[in-house]
Amino acid sequence: MAARPLIFRLSPESAHAATVTALGIPGVWNAFRPLNGAENARLATTVAGISFPNPVGLAAGFDKDCRVLGSVLHLGFGFATGGTVTLSARPGNPRPRVVRVPDRKAVMNSLGFPGSGLEAAVRKLQKSRKYSDRILVSISGTIEDEVVECLTRTQGLVSGIELNVSSPNTSGLRVFHEPGRLRGLIEGLVAVKNVPLFVKLPPWMRNKENRREMLKLVETAVDAGVDGVVVANTHPIESSRLSVGNGGLSGAPLFEHTELMIADVQALLQGNADIIACGGVTTAEQVWQLLAKGASAIQLYTSFVYEGPGLPSRINRRLVKLMNVAGITTVDEISGPVPSVR
Repeated sequence: MAARPLIFRLSPESAHAATVTALGIPGVWNAFRPLNGAENARLATTVAGISFPNPVGLAAGFDKDCRVLGSVLHLGFGFATGGTVTLSARPGNPRPRVVRVPDRKAVMNSLGFPGSGLEAAVRKLQKSRKYSDRILVSISGTIEDEVVECLTRTQGLVSGIELNVSSPNTSGLRVFHEPGRLRGLIEGLVAVKNVPLFVKLPPWMRNKENRREMLKLVETAVDAGVDGVVVANTHPIESSRLSVGNGGLSGAPLFEHTELMIADVQALLQGNADIIACGGVTTAEQVWQLLAKGASAIQLYTSFVYEGPGLPSRINRRLVKLMNVAGITTVDEISGPVPSVR
């Protein structure tokens, strides 16, 4: 049996910290730019009025304090989402709070928004201004005024805001799963925003009651004025391997659910708000499937952990090959089943 890569011999949080430190080395990651495929004009996409060079984004959670978003973009991502940022610094939940599930290419986490808080994130975003047109920031909190403060302080430094009301491992967020409370929060943000606003939603299973409740949140969010929705957050899971006994599952097992949810949301919204698909994406074929179902872009994170820094570049290049076979020139034209490519 082949030896595991060094990064997987470390604990998940130690490996993550080492990766972020490496990405912070000035200049090193510029070397990826000529080969990452990100600037192929055929991959350009627009999401809620924001232009990105390709539809492959990094999801929130990787760079919680917005330290290395520029380096991440050099790897081939069309955009990157920093955070989730909260008003005050938070320690998160006790460890162990991140567990790899390698046989499923999945991760369980109960992090609970650990981070250095709004002030630290603002300082880092100010240093990344030249990339601001390709950066989103995820914000959250359990009190409306705190969330509004996060938006007003960060929106001048990014191209869009992602409101996270759906982390399954952060206590208090479920208050915003009540449609009236969600509407009030979004309307307060819409009143002061000057960049596109997205809301990251909880996932839904296929039972009718849960599906109906979550689609009501989608409808409420769009009616209250969001420009787009991110579908969806990690899936709630219980596990004795996490110190708090429960958390969120991410990675490959989610893809089938993501595809079904995107179809649900597209059928509901009929183009009245843009959709970013998030959950289980690893390949260009899966990106194709989600764009064909109605998403304008995708986000990934767990597959980046397992597949390494070359993943966005590989997806970009493969997606262009699929487009060549289909005889189309822009990602907006993607539709139907994935073409067969050798």
